[in-house]
Amino acid sequence: MNELKINHAAVWVSTIVAQFIPPLWYDYVFFGIRWMELNDFKEEDFAQYNMAVGLTLAFAATLAAAYVIAWLFTKIKVKTGVEGMKYALIFWVGFRFLEVATQNMFTLRPFELTLIDESVVLVQYQIIGITLGIWKKYKN
Repeated sequence: MNELKINHAAVWVSTIVAQFIPPLWYDYVFFGIRWMELNDFKEEDFAQYNMAVGLTLAFAATLAAAYVIAWLFTKIKVKTGVEGMKYALIFWVGFRFLEVATQNMFTLRPFELTLIDESVVLVQYQIIGITLGIWKKYKN
């Protein structure tokens, strides 16, 4: 049986594709207005925000998560896109959502805000999971 190895191209492509989700998620069409209300933000609060730094950090965080998921997939031998999505969901719940939800509860953040912020990560993990599950690479 062939042994899986990390497909760097799949990691990078899934990371790049996943970067398109947050701008849509936090747009006024989807959750942007409610997210701003829950955070008590105004438009002018973002005037001094350095978007380049934020986008760079977001890309780096997603890339790191994609590499960890890719490494885990080689260990548990994920063979399909559906398996990739299933394991990405498990990783999100176990390593991300429950921890952030607990932290937000203790800092008195509304649960609705947690759902908005963390469901965008779930969608990104699903993109990474399906891409890595479909686009496999094997050691020679």
